[in-house]
Amino acid sequence: MVQKQSKVSRLVFTALLAALVFASNYISFPIGQSRIHIANAVCLLSGMILGPLSGGIAAGLGSALFDLTFPAYAAEWWITFINKAAMAAVCGWLVHKRDTTNKSWVYFSCFIGAITYIALYLFKSFLQLRFITQVPIDTIAPTLLTYFLASIANGLFAILAAPVVFYALNPTLDKMGISFKKYDKQSR
Repeated sequence: MVQKQSKVSRLVFTALLAALVFASNYISFPIGQSRIHIANAVCLLSGMILGPLSGGIAAGLGSALFDLTFPAYAAEWWITFINKAAMAAVCGWLVHKRDTTNKSWVYFSCFIGAITYIALYLFKSFLQLRFITQVPIDTIAPTLLTYFLASIANGLFAILAAPVVFYALNPTLDKMGISFKKYDKQSR
């Protein structure tokens, strides 16, 4: 029975966090050719709560669905899925490797997850600017700098906010019997 409850709870929470990632993308403001938003924090939170696989799916799916709602982003939905899923998966994998009472490890895991996303995003942006849109070479570095600064702002907010929300939610999830780390251990 616990394993079945675990699968249903995981599916529900994956869908819930995907919806939260989707909605959190709307809380943003533009900066240069990019934007500052809170979605990266929710992506990291997805990885911390659900672990690398389900958390990655929630982060990737919510972000990809957001991209599909904007014509300017729609063609890249699949790249966004990969990048955001990787961010959440790396963070979730690291967090679930150790005891979450070690707060410095949780913050470090968020840092590595955010860095993963920034590196993937900048790599994708470079390829797009250099080979797809083929902008003049001397404009690539300034454009990437704008993207980098926005990514750093998003990453810093995510690194600071996601663990706070994680630690606020964890006791309630445990009391409700919805601790996915416990389910993972029981289903093995």
